[in-house]
Amino acid sequence: MNHLTENELRELIEIVVHSHGSYLSEEAFNDAVLMLFEDIAGMESCLLHHHYLGPLWDLYHDRRKQID
Repeated sequence: MNHLTENELRELIEIVVHSHGSYLSEEAFNDAVLMLFEDIAGMESCLLHHHYLGPLWDLYHDRRKQID
């Protein structure tokens, strides 16, 4: 099972922002993250997908608030 560092989580956020933008709904964001996990070796079958969705959404949402 893979565990992601804070830096790795932030890098994932930047990838999502670059490919999907800064104003996704939470549902669209979760879909984008899950698709991204499918493209990362070792993460496609990771049982922690849903463990990461909440913290990633918080980072994404906080980043979005800084832009506004």
